[in-house]
Amino acid sequence: MSVLRSVFPIAALALTAIGCSGDSGPTTIEIPLASVEIIQGCGSIGEGDTCQMLARGMTAEGQIVTNAILRWSSNANSVAQVNDEGRVFGVGPGRATITVEAAIGQGSDTIEILVFACTKC
Repeated sequence: MSVLRSVFPIAALALTAIGCSGDSGPTTIEIPLASVEIIQGCGSIGEGDTCQMLARGMTAEGQIVTNAILRWSSNANSVAQVNDEGRVFGVGPGRATITVEAAIGQGSDTIEILVFACTKC
């Protein structure tokens, strides 16, 4: 196994290069994704509660990219909202579909969330 192959999974997380021409800091180079999958979801939460979801991306070669730039969204913000880090907020009773997609490349995954009405509000 070559040295390059043995370090590729680590390098695939994010490549950082130091600027050479008076830049103010490092430059991050994002690797395009071929697929995205939710690895920790929320099946149901209560109104007013939160739940942290996790997702990862994969390259076309099957390498996992755990810190890929992902976009999260909800199809029903009156039921459940989601922030840029995948934290879901139960807003009101009902069902919502949470989607995560690659910001660079392609791939997406969805999960349905059931938000229960608050019983102690």
